[in-house]
Amino acid sequence: MEYSDWLQSQHSARVWLDNAMTAQCQFATIKPIKKHKKWSGRLYTEYNYGIYTNDSDKDIRYLPTSETSHRNLQGKFRDNLEAGKNPTEFLWEVRRSLSSYGDYMIYTFTPLYLKGWVAEKDRPPLTGDIEIEDIWQEH
Repeated sequence: MEYSDWLQSQHSARVWLDNAMTAQCQFATIKPIKKHKKWSGRLYTEYNYGIYTNDSDKDIRYLPTSETSHRNLQGKFRDNLEAGKNPTEFLWEVRRSLSSYGDYMIYTFTPLYLKGWVAEKDRPPLTGDIEIEDIWQEH
């Protein structure tokens, strides 16, 4: 991939897309890392997925998602697994856009079914935990 819209933190391995941006990724595992956060006085859960963002390295980056994006993605993982397809084997298109309710941004995920960049032997187990340092470093 020659160009990527992924934005990366200067302080951690977190990545994100700005509004209306699209990029490709390969999932390292289908099990997210949960983080409980507070925003505007409300508690919520952030689901961080380990992903590969390009074909030139095997470094795992972390994409934070909302409950809505997480539920939608888990449904797509389930559908692929039921069809006998490993969702970490192929590339996905990721798009950040306004939700159908119009009041918040979500990520949408579309399987591309193109061969992934990182071979199975170089990835964590499908539903395993990813060993990481603190990906939530705030500077």
